[in-house]
Amino acid sequence: MWAKWISGVFHPLVMPLATLVLVFALDPYLHALPEVFMYMGVVVLVNTLAPAVSIYLLHRRGYLSDLDIRNRRERTLPFVIVLAYFVMTYVLLVVSPALYIPLIYLDMWMGLMAAIGLALLITRWFKISMHMLAQGGVLGTVMAVQAIQMVPVWQLNAVLMFIAGWVGFARIHMGVHRHVEVYSGYLLGFAVCFLSVVLGLGG
Repeated sequence: MWAKWISGVFHPLVMPLATLVLVFALDPYLHALPEVFMYMGVVVLVNTLAPAVSIYLLHRRGYLSDLDIRNRRERTLPFVIVLAYFVMTYVLLVVSPALYIPLIYLDMWMGLMAAIGLALLITRWFKISMHMLAQGGVLGTVMAVQAIQMVPVWQLNAVLMFIAGWVGFARIHMGVHRHVEVYSGYLLGFAVCFLSVVLGLGG
């Protein structure tokens, strides 16, 4: 029961919104643009709900055996759906005439898209953990922002790593993933999102 609760609370689709909040809290420049944060919040919330509904409908219609998507062969279509939503969001943010979107938000979103895209390729041969990909992505993005500002927040990083540890343990305990799938997902998410923000790949 506890493992399912942790997996649900820290679901991969929830983590982009959590990342957005943390990035806003860490960057003083973004504090001067609360309207952009609110706009981004709405956009990210839509991109949390829409893929979740799509995946649920796939399960209801028999395309997915379970909502944890334990069967590796069933993972491609949900990944493509999530990636499609994220790509549409990125295009919307780039071409939006209404608001100026700071580069840090675009870098963050590019990291998410790149991580999901790589996971989509990898999952054809290896059931990499999307829960841990998301956890690594959060830490990678947050630490990249800290690196740019040269102001580390070790307590926050420790909390994020502690949460990731519990999520990984929960996925293994539930029998959804093996250790190597958990560790590789975490490392991939961290590396891709960290580099995307540090190198400014979103602009």
